[in-house]
Amino acid sequence: MTRQSGVRRERRPRRVCLLALGVGAFLSAAVLGARARADEAFRCDLREARGVAPADAATAAELVCAEIRRASGGRGDYGIALATLGKVVVVTATREEPAASVTVQVDGLEEVPKAAPRIADALVHGLGFDTTQRVDNLLAVETRPARVKKGSVKFSAGVADVESLGHGARASGFSLGAMYATPRFALPVDMRFAWDDSQDGEKGLDLFSLSVGGRYYLSKRDTSPFVGGGLGILNLDADDGYSGSETTPGFYGERSGVAPYLEAGVEMLRLHRGRIALLVRADFPTGALESDEISAWSYRDEYTGRLYEQPGQPAQSRYVVPVTIGLSVAF
Repeated sequence: MTRQSGVRRERRPRRVCLLALGVGAFLSAAVLGARARADEAFRCDLREARGVAPADAATAAELVCAEIRRASGGRGDYGIALATLGKVVVVTATREEPAASVTVQVDGLEEVPKAAPRIADALVHGLGFDTTQRVDNLLAVETRPARVKKGSVKFSAGVADVESLGHGARASGFSLGAMYATPRFALPVDMRFAWDDSQDGEKGLDLFSLSVGGRYYLSKRDTSPFVGGGLGILNLDADDGYSGSETTPGFYGERSGVAPYLEAGVEMLRLHRGRIALLVRADFPTGALESDEISAWSYRDEYTGRLYEQPGQPAQSRYVVPVTIGLSVAF
């Protein structure tokens, strides 16, 4: 009896060991099977690498694939392609089902670790790459200042002759202004003064305007015609030169208001610092000049007994368009 009991005690540890080994083998097989199924559910590999060293390309693809695995929960079929353009690396991540892709430019392979989480989120969740921006993950290409076309600011001064359509008077004056100029466009701001030098009995005209507008050049050559237009404030005085005549009281009207304008001309020396422009400009007031009614009157000189009579005049209205012929220099 004693001998048989000893044999049974020796067999029990062996059975326990065999059972433990069996359980361990089962668990190992289960884990390996789960990993195999996970590997089958997720696939991400380097599909193409142009201009990138194989080792660097493999590392960059691993970084992006790791982030895609995280974002997708380990599901899906993905591919990574790398290409270089100078020092810029173009990273393209694609998904098979449903089809989608994200392409990003990074400033060298050193930026791939920063770009990888954003690429994964944009690809897996269908987001625009710009929407994944945060204060700590901006790429170099997203922080570069945008390039702008160059322009220049110029100051101008000129002389002008002003004719008045609808009135018949003329005046002379000058202009001062500033202009922002590009090869095709200009934005002028100017101030003009003009007055007549008429004698008594002659028609007169006074003008002041402050305006802003646009100008379009028809070519980019050194000498170019241009057309333009704008809006200004115009103060205009016009009269018939009344001098106390007994028979002709005359017309006098004054108006201040908004007036659009149109212009055309030619600008020379555009390739130089200083420019010369010849132009014709017409201002169009939004209303006519009004002359007040003048009542008739008379009186008798108490010394000579002579009777003086002044005829009356009804109210008058004239629409006057000042046309400027000017020469200006911008510098």
